[in-house]
This record gives sequence, structure tokens and C-alpha cells, in this order.
Amino acid sequence: MSDSNDRGAAIGAVLVGAALGLLLGLRFGPLAGIVIALVVAIALHLLKTRRTRRRRALARTPFPASMRAVLEARVEYYQRLSPSERRRFEDEVRFFLDEQTITGPRGAALGERLRVLVAASAVIVVFGRRGFRYPKLRDVVVYDEAFDEEYREGHAKHILGMVHGQGPILFSARALEQGFANTRDGLNVGVHEFAHVLDFDTGQADGVPSFMPWNSVTPWLSVMHDEAQRIERRRSILRGYATTNEAEFFAVATEAFFERPRAMRDKHPELYALLRDTFGQDPAASPSEPQRGDA
Repeated sequence: MSDSNDRGAAIGAVLVGAALGLLLGLRFGPLAGIVIALVVAIALHLLKTRRTRRRRALARTPFPASMRAVLEARVEYYQRLSPSERRRFEDEVRFFLDEQTITGPRGAALGERLRVLVAASAVIVVFGRRGFRYPKLRDVVVYDEAFDEEYREGHAKHILGMVHGQGPILFSARALEQGFANTRDGLNVGVHEFAHVLDFDTGQADGVPSFMPWNSVTPWLSVMHDEAQRIERRRSILRGYATTNEAEFFAVATEAFFERPRAMRDKHPELYALLRDTFGQDPAASPSEPQRGDA
């Protein structure tokens, strides 16, 4: 929910209604113009704020205990939050589940645990950006196992997740679960693919999401180049897949930022600072974060 979005919608509705009322008032008279302006403004405002009003209604209902159990058992990010931030995280999870279509292959029903893990992945990467809303343009499809470019599953297949430019988001259920089971290896396919979604928000994945602060873009491009060389010399905590292209660098770095924040902060401080400012989060500063396995 975003008050600024609502204010913008209200102002836009009033301006459109006023303009239309003025034009029609010249033809049908001032009174008719005023009536038309009011009707149009109200209708536009209700249409533009429908998503916010639905979210407010959802937030007034109890969060399902079964969904909370999944978060408490499997999502360490959620476990480290304060009680008030947990409630906000829960709201964002249910908003995502309400607004997005998440299924198995060919529209098959998907269990609640996997649906919650998909939503948690989406929320983690934007939790520091209050008011951010994913566009309702993509379906999420979760396969049981890894798959290939033609979406065939099997042990010989190798794709764990995929995001198309304007198409669906695809996951392997096994990889999605493993990403939350081990939170210190820098591998989380859910976080990885939603980093790609954010990168695609302007239509092209180039490793520079649109909400990255403008004064961070030039340093970020420089850091990508330097870190790629460190990866090739095996002096980086980032895995080699980050050198595939700029989009994969951003996605792999995002995984490490959320899974190995202290190691990134200590060994790659400039990279960490740029991602901290981009995501509006400082995971290495969490006082409750376990110390082991992150050096």
C-alpha cells in the first residue's frame, strides 16, 4: 500500500475529469460539464486505487497460520525480522500471492509451501523499497525438477530457474527448496530470478535495475568489471556464473548480498555498499544474524 500512489491517482483522476468536464461543458453547458467531471474523476479514482483498497482489506484479515508456519520454518530472512517487520513481510507475501498467478506446469495446482517460498523470494529483494509493486504481468510456473530450454524435466536437465523478458518466471521446486534450506552458500534460485525480474523492469536486462540510485550507476559498472576479474582469479566470493554477462552478475551478486552479507561487506565493501543503497537494506548489520559460516 502506498499513500503516494493513491495521491497520484487522485490528482490524475481530478485532472482528467476536469479536462473532460471543461470540454463537454462548452458543448452541453457548465452544469453538465461539472457533473461529467465528477463522475469521471470518481470512476478513475476507484479504478486506479482498486489494488490498494484490496490490499487494505486483506491486511485487516488474520494472516493464515499455515503460511506463517512455512515462513517460520524455512525462511531465515523472516526469522531475523522484528515482530513489526514480520507483520509487514507477511502482508507483502499475501499481497503477492493474491495478485500473481503461481502454478505448476500447464496450470496445475501448486502446494502452499512452494507458493509461499516463491512469494518470500519476491518480497526479500524489495523489502527495503516500501511501496514497490510488482506489475501483474507475469505468471510463475514451478516444475518439480530442473528443466531444459523446451521445459522438459529430467535428471539430465540443467535449468533451475528462468525469467523471460516479458513472459513467465520459471522455477525448479527442488532448487527453490534447497535455496532456503542452505542460507550460507550464496545460492538461492528464488532471489536470483526475482533479481532478474527487477533488472527486466525497463524491458532489457543489463545488470542495472531502474531503482538503482543514479549516482551509483557509474561506480556499479566499474565494480562489475573489477569483480569479474577477481572472479577469474578466484579472489571473489561470487561464483563464476557471475561473469556470464551483466544481468547474471547482478543476479549472482544479489544472491550473495542476501546470503553472505558479512563476507561481501568485509571482502568486497564497495560492491556491498552499492547493493545496500540499491536494495535499501543492510543485511550485514542484523544483530541477530548467525556469525558462523559467513567469513
